[in-house]
Amino acid sequence: MADPSAPLREPAQKELVRFCGEEPLTLGDIAELKKLLEEKGTLDYAKAKCKDASGAATGVFSAAAANDQGDHSASSMHGAWLRDNCLIAYGLFLTDPDGPGGEDAVACIACISNFLLKTQAHKLEMAINGLKDVKGDEATWMDRPHIRFIGETGKEDPKWYNHKQNDALGYFMWCRCQLAWSGKLPFNGEHLKLMGQLFDYLRAIETWADLDSGSWEEHSAIHSSSLGPVLAAVRLFKQVVSRDGLLAPCKADTLDLLETKLTEGLKASLPHEITMPAELERDADSACAFLCYPLAVVDDDVGLQIMERLKKVTGHIAMCRYRKDSYWCKDYKDKVGDDPTKHFTDEELKERDALLKDGEEAQWTLFDPMVSCYYGKLYQKTKNPEHLRVQSRFLRRSLAAITGDDCELGPWHLPEAYYLRGDTWVPNDNTPLVWTQANLKMALFEMEKSLS
Repeated sequence: MADPSAPLREPAQKELVRFCGEEPLTLGDIAELKKLLEEKGTLDYAKAKCKDASGAATGVFSAAAANDQGDHSASSMHGAWLRDNCLIAYGLFLTDPDGPGGEDAVACIACISNFLLKTQAHKLEMAINGLKDVKGDEATWMDRPHIRFIGETGKEDPKWYNHKQNDALGYFMWCRCQLAWSGKLPFNGEHLKLMGQLFDYLRAIETWADLDSGSWEEHSAIHSSSLGPVLAAVRLFKQVVSRDGLLAPCKADTLDLLETKLTEGLKASLPHEITMPAELERDADSACAFLCYPLAVVDDDVGLQIMERLKKVTGHIAMCRYRKDSYWCKDYKDKVGDDPTKHFTDEELKERDALLKDGEEAQWTLFDPMVSCYYGKLYQKTKNPEHLRVQSRFLRRSLAAITGDDCELGPWHLPEAYYLRGDTWVPNDNTPLVWTQANLKMALFEMEKSLS
């Protein structure tokens, strides 16, 4: 179980102090809090919408929204990641299904679908038919379907990148199924065909045993957080085609094979994130929180085991991705260079990891809202007051991470992470992070449900 007494610092914004005490929250508190965050622009994701040459929104979002220091247009953070966008889209749909949020979610997933159909479908077929080996060294990573593209044009980014990220494909497929299941974006022929191609591709590369780079685009390993999104997509897709009388356009046994292999893989690895290869074993990783919420791909017993493990990565401000994570370690830009979004091969990662000292891992704001959401779901099912206590605690930790008036990137923002610059914990450059904005939206949504 997550720690109900996890560290909770005083919020940098004094107006948030009253929401971050020990007293139980009320529905009135949540209403006031949402109004305050709306007034301050904390949850405003509009500046992150990618726009074409005419100024029209294309549907997808850059990773980081514009902050007080610029618009990120010269940074790779202005790219459109499938993983980020799909979880953002789901958060917007969940919290505002019949309003602008739902419309933005549909536009986002439609844009990604078009990108995959127009520029990536042939790569899927090449791998499916054995005409291209995408499981080799770094030279093959660009031959995989791209999980990041130029949001303004809908085209591939030709810059070398590690695209062996099966979780990103899984999140897209799962979110596309969510919109089909809800009726917001029913499957048409093209989209249905794309889903079949993706499932057959993931079968062809044996995703259950594939050494991909995981949610953090780093070490080559079998990641639990990569198996889970694909399994969630398989299960939901089977429900959609069964309900709607659709024929799954993939090999006859692909869906069943994937479900069996992925279920076995997760059973063997969880609550670890990595068990293979053994030298990269990782027993606690915050990416596993998403298996609990929103994917709901693990049962309560395993979910609580994951939450117990996350105590190891819980910091005084937010949560590490994993211990010994060197990304945004102390004085990161001074040590690594001017591009904080530089991508690394496996060998380069070993050099970067050598820069880290224990306890100097960056603390990310993504995860506290997800822990809060998961305990909200548990409370809504069990009415166990301890679950509500944990839900409240991690929502309050999320609020306490909002930037103060002295932040050089601007006040009232949700940063990607806090890192050590000298001896001071400060927000990193990727502020505000749209993914965290969507996560906090979901945390407030689930808290409202719990209190109702």
